[in-house]
Amino acid sequence: MALVDPLGRILTEIRDDSAVAALVSGRVRGGEPAAGDALGPGHYQAFVVLSRLGYVRLARAPIQEVRIAVKCYAATAAAATALAGAVSDAIHARGHRITPSGVAIFGSFDDIGLGADKDPDTGQPLESFIASVGALTELIA
Repeated sequence: MALVDPLGRILTEIRDDSAVAALVSGRVRGGEPAAGDALGPGHYQAFVVLSRLGYVRLARAPIQEVRIAVKCYAATAAAATALAGAVSDAIHARGHRITPSGVAIFGSFDDIGLGADKDPDTGQPLESFIASVGALTELIA
């Protein structure tokens, strides 16, 4: 049995949120930016990158808490903050849901904001936070 990873479901919820979609035009990625996302100064565009930081499993139940780093890039610091707010709204305090493939999520929360920063390679403004996702460790059949 493989440990279930809820990152794909969270990514889909963020990408499909109308407020986020209006800001990033579908550019929500898992792991790292796609080719053409991270451009140089004067060509910055909005996009979001999610990456799993780790998980904690309960000792006596098939439940885990997964931490996901959320990085929201935009053309300006203010736009990155607005994008981070929209992404947070898309997943914060969402209750129970089960995906068609059987991933069960009990809840997702914007756990802690990490503030404004700039990408070290491109200098692009970004705003980051950590999301916490409670999920089953196995698929529901």
